[in-house]
Amino acid sequence: MASTPIGGLQCPFREFHCCSDGREGGKGVSHLVPHLKALHLCSEERRSMLWEAIEGDLGLFMAVGESLKGLKQWLCGRCMHIHALSRACHHSDGLVRVTLESEEVRSHIIGILKPYIKDSDFLGAKDGLVLDARLLEKVLQAPVFTVKSIPHSCRLAFSHALKEALYKVVAQPSSVGAWVQLLLLPQCTL
Repeated sequence: MASTPIGGLQCPFREFHCCSDGREGGKGVSHLVPHLKALHLCSEERRSMLWEAIEGDLGLFMAVGESLKGLKQWLCGRCMHIHALSRACHHSDGLVRVTLESEEVRSHIIGILKPYIKDSDFLGAKDGLVLDARLLEKVLQAPVFTVKSIPHSCRLAFSHALKEALYKVVAQPSSVGAWVQLLLLPQCTL
């Protein structure tokens, strides 16, 4: 699923609430927070649905955290409102604030526990390499500048890597790990 970045950031909730894939016409980061508040966090029902989705999906938790980090905002998990890092969230039983760890925010999502990784979340694991579907999607969507030709000094090494990746796919055509390695080879090396 391709999406258009908003000032370098994407709407982390682009799969929810008929979001037009997070597109805001390239107006910049300043329009992502109003987009999130107006479309995704506008009603109690939507906030509750997103809370459950964030709590149960590690990929979504990480995507929301990255977006909030880029926006210099944080999300209160109790009321599901977005705040600037310097602001606290006021509740009847006290304040909720972000916690700093060596002048950096420990988490941009407060009040929602980070989901644990389930075995079903993996595409495959081999040699300590864990392949996550959302990570693969993010890597393939990343705007990467590739070289037009492989430098002479690197051609032999690249041909060996490409040959090995192709042989793995031919030998195990149903192996998701082999296909992922083949797909990521040009993205990561060129």
